[in-house]
Amino acid sequence: MYNRADELLDKIKPVVQGYIEGLGYELVDLSLSKTRGNITLRILTDKPRGGISLKECADLNQGLSAILDRENTLEESCVLEVSSPGIDRPLTSRKDFLRAGERQIRAVLSEPFEGKYEITGIITKVEDDYLFLDSGKKIIDGERSRTIKIPLNKIKKAKQVIK
Repeated sequence: MYNRADELLDKIKPVVQGYIEGLGYELVDLSLSKTRGNITLRILTDKPRGGISLKECADLNQGLSAILDRENTLEESCVLEVSSPGIDRPLTSRKDFLRAGERQIRAVLSEPFEGKYEITGIITKVEDDYLFLDSGKKIIDGERSRTIKIPLNKIKKAKQVIK
């Protein structure tokens, strides 16, 4: 069901995304919520290889606030929150998996792989629509780790494993 919040997000997204990407960052997520009569627009942003700073988020907040006010994109006043998605952010797109390359992740699958719905491994590559993970399991000769190939559309959710 399409609601008012979705319509508003569709209107806001090109403005927000254009500004953020124009400065060399990327839009990770955009959400709108209403709590006790207050509307909050949450924007998660990051650098293409990760590591956005608090000052950069504050600068983006100030710039986006001015643009949204000037273009009168929001009909009501709202609280604007610009932040980093954090190191344990969900991995949802091909870009997210590329960014997390060579790191350990845990993925929950929509259908079992070798009888398991959850797989942990180190991303070795993302190619076409597949994720390649070094599962850490040794092959019979004991010398090599085993790489598994998972279609991206079979991953329900995934996160980087933080040690």
